[in-house]
Amino acid sequence: MMSLLSSKSKEIEVSVEWFFKLKEIDSLTKMKNGHLKAKSEQEDRLSKLNNRRLEAVSQSAKLKQDLISLHDELAQVEKKLKIASEQRQRLIDIGGDEKKIQQFETEIEGHEEAGLTFLSREEEIEAEIKDNREFMQGLEKTIKEIEDEVSQDVSKLDAEITNLDLRVNLLMDELPADYKATLQKVTAKKLAHGPFTRVDQGSCYFCRYKISRIDESEIDMQKQLKQCPQCSRIFLPYGA
Repeated sequence: MMSLLSSKSKEIEVSVEWFFKLKEIDSLTKMKNGHLKAKSEQEDRLSKLNNRRLEAVSQSAKLKQDLISLHDELAQVEKKLKIASEQRQRLIDIGGDEKKIQQFETEIEGHEEAGLTFLSREEEIEAEIKDNREFMQGLEKTIKEIEDEVSQDVSKLDAEITNLDLRVNLLMDELPADYKATLQKVTAKKLAHGPFTRVDQGSCYFCRYKISRIDESEIDMQKQLKQCPQCSRIFLPYGA
């Protein structure tokens, strides 16, 4: 009888050891996920700056195209102004109709006003191009600084992630086949708050599925590997 009790006690002790390993694997996995999130955040910093650079480059190209189009329109206005001025002068030279001369003068005024508007817009675009160029220069400097910082941080995180993966793999190799298979199956579901739960007031702590007294005893007293029938999380016994 004593031998049976001793054997049962050893079995429970061994089960507790497996549950401790399960918890350690879960803890290491959560640390890894935290590092992956931090790595993603670092890369997002750089990505956002690169997006701003692309926007600035696009804006620069647009402003240059606007300036080219404006120069074309200004050239057309100057051409029309020259033609109207020459026609008005010819009429004046030959003593032509005053009404037609006045019409040309009105047309000339319109072309001159349009030309002034285009020149004003040209100054605005050139100022925008200058501001955008200065912004891009500052942005390039910032990106270079952030690239160096992010590269160092990501390198450090990658090294830590590799180390965590190694530790998890070593622990997984130490687990019995049934513990390992169960953990892998539940982990693959990517459940919120992780793959583990406990019996809380006769129910699964997370989904509140009612647990029988027999199952509760087998989980907490006998340290048996069991899953919640509803959410499939692995029950961690108290004391493990």
